Amino acid sequence: MKNRGVTLIELLVVIFIIGILISFFVPPIVSRVTQNARITVAKNRLYQLKKAIVGEVGANYIDYGFKGDVGRFPRHLIELVTNRPDTLREFNYPGKESIPAWNPFTKKGWNGPYVRDDPDHSFLYDPWETPIMYHLGPNGETLGLKSAGPDGEWYDPQRHQTNDDIIILF
Repeated sequence: MKNRGVTLIELLVVIFIIGILISFFVPPIVSRVTQNARITVAKNRLYQLKKAIVGEVGANYIDYGFKGDVGRFPRHLIELVTNRPDTLREFNYPGKESIPAWNPFTKKGWNGPYVRDDPDHSFLYDPWETPIMYHLGPNGETLGLKSAGPDGEWYDPQRHQTNDDIIILF
């Protein structure tokens, strides 16, 4: 009578083959899942910044955002967390004046912070560490916000590259 069983060598060979197959298929799947998660984070961050800048109208409330309170778009996104951006040395702030404080009578002025800040100012960057920028129209008008996307480069049709920029319009 023959013994019917699996030897340890056969079992190890099968486990080795399964391990090799898994090593080919798992990294691309993990990379794709990670990339999709970063794209989702970028879209959420752009949407939160849009809400902070232009506000939001809900069923029972109206939030005017920075533009409604101050009367203009922020010159730099750092204005969403402070009305004294000229005092921050790590930023090249285009304006030299501070933003007027909130006036409860006229309902105008800086009524922030409009976004939550952290020491790294992570709200200024997309998940690929590229600065978030305004999306401008052909005449220079501000249309929304944009992220450079997964490749970390801004889309340029002259260079014949793929357009993976993430854009949220106001």
